[in-house]
Amino acid sequence: MRRTPDVVGLGRAFVCYVAVRTSSSHSLPTLALALIPRAVALNLALGALAAALKLPVYLDSVGTIFVAVLAGPVAGMLTGAVSNAVLGILYSPQLFAFIPVAVVIGALAGWAARLGAFRSVVGAAIAGVAIGLAAALTSVPIVIHLFGGLTPSGTGIITIALRMVFGMSLTHAAQVAALSTDVIDKPLSCVLVALLITRLPARLTERLRTSPA
Repeated sequence: MRRTPDVVGLGRAFVCYVAVRTSSSHSLPTLALALIPRAVALNLALGALAAALKLPVYLDSVGTIFVAVLAGPVAGMLTGAVSNAVLGILYSPQLFAFIPVAVVIGALAGWAARLGAFRSVVGAAIAGVAIGLAAALTSVPIVIHLFGGLTPSGTGIITIALRMVFGMSLTHAAQVAALSTDVIDKPLSCVLVALLITRLPARLTERLRTSPA
């Protein structure tokens, strides 16, 4: 697994690229094309670590949010979709069903960055809560209908615990577990990205200071 400093190094390595707004005539910013493969690898590495440790968080959206903040919502959506597609190929075709969740995360992170949310840790955390709620509302129907309310992750453990301790129905427990997990995971991921961005060269982050609020 790549550590955060390596990702910072990647950002420095690509300082020669100019961040172009997604609304320009280019289909995707050059920066996005350079960072998306690395961001996908970061998503997979952190997601695998969280799953192996059965953590009550996913950490598989850090790369998606990072690209969305630097290169816009379209690049974030593409990063999320590719990450889940790779997961579907490597682990289980059922994971293709979670592509809409990854797309929502990438889109909202990019829009939040355009509003200036990632200029501070507090703003990033607030954006993370909103992204987490949206991700949970998108993922709950998938978890219930595709996985029967349980997933092989920390969220599945929380679902089981809620049923045993509080006697909740499977559907209700799955909803509470998804909401509680995402409202922790996404703010944490957004804060990590905000901190990472403060370590990047000014040329890469200039678009954050000049983005319209």
